[in-house]
Amino acid sequence: MSAVSRHGQTATGGAPATAVPPPPGAPRTAVPVVTCVLFVVMAGGTIPTPVYALYAQRLHLSPPIVALVFAAYAGGILLSLLLFGGLSDQIGRRATLAPALLVAAVSSVVFILFPTLPGLFAGRVLSGVSVGLTTGAATAYLAELHPVRPRAALIASVTNMAGLGCGSLLSGLLVEYAPAPTVLPYVVLTVLLLPGLALAALPEPVAPRGGGIRPQRLSVPAPARRSFAAAAVAVFASFALLGLLASLAGNFLVQGLHDHSHLAVGLVAFSAFGSAGAAQLLAVRLPPRTGLAVGMAGVPLGLALILAGLSAASLPLFLCGSVLGGAGAGTSFKSGLALVASQALPGRVSELVSSYFVAAYLGLTLPVVGVAVLLSHGTLMTAAGIFAGVVTVLCVASVTVTAAVASRAAHPTRTS
Repeated sequence: MSAVSRHGQTATGGAPATAVPPPPGAPRTAVPVVTCVLFVVMAGGTIPTPVYALYAQRLHLSPPIVALVFAAYAGGILLSLLLFGGLSDQIGRRATLAPALLVAAVSSVVFILFPTLPGLFAGRVLSGVSVGLTTGAATAYLAELHPVRPRAALIASVTNMAGLGCGSLLSGLLVEYAPAPTVLPYVVLTVLLLPGLALAALPEPVAPRGGGIRPQRLSVPAPARRSFAAAAVAVFASFALLGLLASLAGNFLVQGLHDHSHLAVGLVAFSAFGSAGAAQLLAVRLPPRTGLAVGMAGVPLGLALILAGLSAASLPLFLCGSVLGGAGAGTSFKSGLALVASQALPGRVSELVSSYFVAAYLGLTLPVVGVAVLLSHGTLMTAAGIFAGVVTVLCVASVTVTAAVASRAAHPTRTS
C-alpha cells in the first residue's frame, strides 16, 4: 500500500528508467535500512490479525466490533495520509520516519498494557498513523537513495505487501506456539523496530522548510473521471477482499472450516498479501488497463475458490482462493495506481492519487463491517455469498468502464 507525497511521488514505476546519483554521503546500506523500516512498520499492520480471536473470546467481542477495531487501523492510515501526507517534504524524510517509528512502538505498548476494547481501538489507530507516516516518507526516500527510481518505486510497493503478509504469519506462529500470545507478538515487533535507529546515519536529501501542516487536497479532473472511476472501483473491490482476510479470517476458519488454529489465520493473510506483492512484480510489464482487467478477473475467481473452500470445509482450497484473490488484488492495485497517475494534470498528481487511496481504504473497511453485521444476523455462507456477489459486480463494472475508456481512446471520433 503505497503513498504519495506533495510532489506527486508515487510507487507507479511510470518514470523513465534513468539512473540518478544518490545523495552525497549515502552508504550502501541506505536502501536496505529504509526498506527494513518500511517492512517492519507494515508488518505491524497485521500483527493483531491472528490475535483477534483471543481478544474476541476474552472480551466477548462480536464480529461487528472486531471489524470496527480493524476499521480503526484504516482510519488511522487515512487520517495520517490526508493530514500529514506531505510532511516529509516539509521537515525531511528522517524527521518524519523517526516519529513514525515511535508511534509504531507506542502502538505496541498500548496493545500490551491495555488489552481492553478502548486499548484495541487506540492501538489500531496509532498503528494506522505510523503506517501512513511511513509509507509516504519511505517511498520518497527510496526514490532519492536508489539510482533507478522506477526500481525504487517497485521495491516500496512490494515491500508494503510483503510486510503485511509476513506480519500476520509471524504473529500466527507466536500466538500458536509461544507463551503470552497477546503480549509476545508486540514485544517482537518492538524489537524489530530497533534497526530503524540506523536512520540517524543516513543523509537527509530534503532541506527543512517552513509552513504549517496543510491537509491533502482531493480532486478528480473531468477528463480523468472515467479512468479514475474504473481504477477506484477496482481498488475498492481489491482492498475489500484483503480487508476481509485480514480481519475476519478467524471467523471464517472457525465457522466454515472448524479450524481454530491461529497459525492458519496468519497463513491466510500471508497468502493473500504475499501473492499481492509477488503479482506486482509480474504486473510491471503489463499496460495499466490490461493489468486492471487481469486483476479484476483474479479477484472474483479467488472469491469463488474461497466460497468453495468454505462449502467443502477445505483449508487448501481456501488458501488457493486467498492466493489467487490476493494476486488479483495486487495486480489491480498497482495497475490502477499507474493508470490514475498517468491521467493526472502536471503538478496535481498527489491530489488524484490521494483520492485513489481514499477509495482503497474505504474498500478496506466498509465491506468488512457489512460482512461482520451479516455474520451476526445470518449464516456464514450467506454473508460470504453476498460479499462475493457484490465484489464480483464491482469487478465487472470496473472492467466494463475500462473497456469503454479504451475504446474511446482508440476511436476518438466516435460519439457516445
